[in-house]
Amino acid sequence: MRSFLFILALILLVIWGIGIFWYALKGLFNILIILAAIAFIMAIFSKPKST
Repeated sequence: MRSFLFILALILLVIWGIGIFWYALKGLFNILIILAAIAFIMAIFSKPKST
């Protein structure tokens, strides 16, 4: 019974770690989307240099 509880605790810990990693990854993905949108808007409004 003790080894079963140990395995269950280990599985729950791994699932919790994956959840934390996924939450951080979602935040990073949102930041990258915002930076890409800003770069796109700046590219639209910047005038091409005439040579």
